[in-house]
Amino acid sequence: MASESSYFTVAALTAFLIALAVTDLGTRRIPNRLTVPAAVLAFALHAAAAGAPGVLHGAEGLAVGLAVFLPMFLAGGSGAGDVKAMAAVGAFLGPAGAFFAILWTLVMGLFGGLLVLVATAGPGGVRELLRRWIFRGYVLCTTGHTAHVPHSGAEGAARRFPYGLAIAGGTLISLVWSAYRG
Repeated sequence: MASESSYFTVAALTAFLIALAVTDLGTRRIPNRLTVPAAVLAFALHAAAAGAPGVLHGAEGLAVGLAVFLPMFLAGGSGAGDVKAMAAVGAFLGPAGAFFAILWTLVMGLFGGLLVLVATAGPGGVRELLRRWIFRGYVLCTTGHTAHVPHSGAEGAARRFPYGLAIAGGTLISLVWSAYRG
């Protein structure tokens, strides 16, 4: 049976995820004033529940979130707010929970991005995206170097999916998944 402190942690995390999704959907930004207090709250909850080992558990989760999302930010594939939001999620969930939340977030991001692509550019946009990625893979395999292939505009690649929705949805799915799995 889950402890009372874990209920508080899940409730606080859920509130953060709702605020994250609403904010990112409305402003296309994830501000520090949302992510930093969430991470601090996660550490406070861990400290209250388990002391220093709990704080270390949260720090390990934060590091997992940073380790996965920071390279995507540095490569231009995500925003800094996405990195900080995933780090805050990791602070709540610890390393294993962060890992599963990240996996589900990536799945949600894939589907969300494809929905935006289909809605904005139709099937032609999907074909254009696949053509670009297949060509990039071919260049990488044959030359060992990456190639930048600009989009033609037909694929609607300039439209970005508010990834806070994917982080919120993926994390909530991982919570439900782990509740039924364990």
